[in-house]
Amino acid sequence: MAKPKITREEIAQRPLNKRAVITIGAAFLITFAFDRLICSIPPTWLIGYELPVFWIICALTVTALHWKTARKQVLVWLVLGSIVAIGVWNTLAQSTWCYSRNDEYALTTQFVQPALLMLHCQLVNGRYDVRRPLQVAWNWLTGWLQQPFIHIRDFAEPFSVIFARFAVASKQRSKAREIGIALLISTPLLLTIVPLLIGADQIVQYEVLNVFSDFNPMTITLHIMFIVLPWPLLFSLLIGLDDEPTSTPPEQRFSLSSVTAFVVLAVTLTVYMLFCIVQIRFLFAGLFTDGSIALPDGLTYSEYARGGFFQLLAVTAINVTLFGLAIALAPRTRMLNAALVALLALTAVILASAALRLGLYINAYGLTWLRYLSASFIALLAIAILLCLIRLKIRQLPLAATMTALLIVWYVALGFSNPNHICEIYNAAHGIAMAMATTPYQSMV
Repeated sequence: MAKPKITREEIAQRPLNKRAVITIGAAFLITFAFDRLICSIPPTWLIGYELPVFWIICALTVTALHWKTARKQVLVWLVLGSIVAIGVWNTLAQSTWCYSRNDEYALTTQFVQPALLMLHCQLVNGRYDVRRPLQVAWNWLTGWLQQPFIHIRDFAEPFSVIFARFAVASKQRSKAREIGIALLISTPLLLTIVPLLIGADQIVQYEVLNVFSDFNPMTITLHIMFIVLPWPLLFSLLIGLDDEPTSTPPEQRFSLSSVTAFVVLAVTLTVYMLFCIVQIRFLFAGLFTDGSIALPDGLTYSEYARGGFFQLLAVTAINVTLFGLAIALAPRTRMLNAALVALLALTAVILASAALRLGLYINAYGLTWLRYLSASFIALLAIAILLCLIRLKIRQLPLAATMTALLIVWYVALGFSNPNHICEIYNAAHGIAMAMATTPYQSMV
């Protein structure tokens, strides 16, 4: 049986969803800013800064749209502040960066800021649990792949109600209706007369061509498409933030017994123990005697410092991940806790080895931005190991959320710390000639 046709009067009587109207306006603001800043030539004073400014506009718009919940969320302010800080960082550094060849500018504006913005969208409604990081990660992923399509049908609803009300009102106002009909009749008439008048007088033709010399229908059509096409998708994403999560991550079906987890850790610890014994023999022993390091014959400090540094950092990161998997997948026992403490202790030794290698290299050849980056990352991993140790004692600590916040703060602080200036001061204080290549983190203050 066919559904009864809905009349225009019935549509006009529907309540207008004010929240949907506000969200439509916010989505239009973002797409309009995208067209004006990214798809067009921005004002001269904005050239080179358009991408950071655009992401800041997006973040502030989303925050304003969910102000009642966003203002109470510490993580929301952390992510929002990071987006703004990275935009300011890029803007301040732009005068000394090569805009077309800077990898860091591309990394921050085309990956880091959009990724943080999507995280901001998933946190801004306050419907998250810091102890369930998998749900937040799942929401972040669906924010790119699913959420922009769920509420597309709702995009047309406010427009249909407004147009129906206008049509009903125009019937009740005969004069307005008559004027509208007159304008419709006049349109084709004007389209016929105006070209004839322009062609009849060369002076009029010259003035018209002068005014519309830059008129390009194809360009206008493209800009309209840049605004209109992503508009419903962005509306769907933003309006969906008001809902409960539409989907949940796949259920955790994989788990480990405490015995299995302990055996895996024991095998890993055996390998690390042998490695650390060698490290203590050559790298640490001399530091507690004469302050030097007893390296094998034929191996120089520079060769030893450069070899295996990044591998040690990778092993440290893997161990932190292994710790997180163990506490998430296996039931806690005394034996497992002891193995986890041993894992953290040996990881600290490995990290100390990487730090000493880096110290050898810096003392011999000076401080560069890459060595400064590596040193700060070692400090970050050291804090991560400490947090893992605290997590064994305080189970309520949201480890994943804390480490994510720590990583964000570290990245922003790294940009504002002005590594070039720090490297210059260090090298000058130690009498080391400038040997560093041009850093992507130029002077920003």
